[in-house]
Amino acid sequence: MSDEHVNLAHARTHQQAKVMERIIRDGRCPFCRENFLEYHTKEILFETDHWLVTPNFEPYKGSKLHLILVPREHCTSPEELTPVAWADLQDVVKRVRAGYETPGGSLWMRFGDTEYTGASVRHLHAQLIVGASRKEGGEMILTALGYKDPKQRPAQE
Repeated sequence: MSDEHVNLAHARTHQQAKVMERIIRDGRCPFCRENFLEYHTKEILFETDHWLVTPNFEPYKGSKLHLILVPREHCTSPEELTPVAWADLQDVVKRVRAGYETPGGSLWMRFGDTEYTGASVRHLHAQLIVGASRKEGGEMILTALGYKDPKQRPAQE
């Protein structure tokens, strides 16, 4: 079950699914600033004029740090962000890196139709994830970044 704001099929835990069912009933975007704290149980670490930063509701297993960076205004695609909002995102990432141990990590965005992205929420958002190093014995953190094209042949190994 999904609606214009969330895709229940992409819930990773029972708790997340329960919250998403409530979001569907309410018919509100859970990432818009005016609704955010109603559905998101983690604290907002800081906000700027354009972004809010918070720990992920359901961090990826094995991550040392998993933050989501959410535009305060509703948007579903990167081209909806203003140049000022893009510049602000750079400042947000600098601030996160200065405040947390981040020797390396991943920063990526999900946008648009969740049937293509694997996202649970349609509102554009970035994820900043830091795991362990391979030298520490860490294993890969795996997540859906989308769906494989069934017409494309697998790469030769």
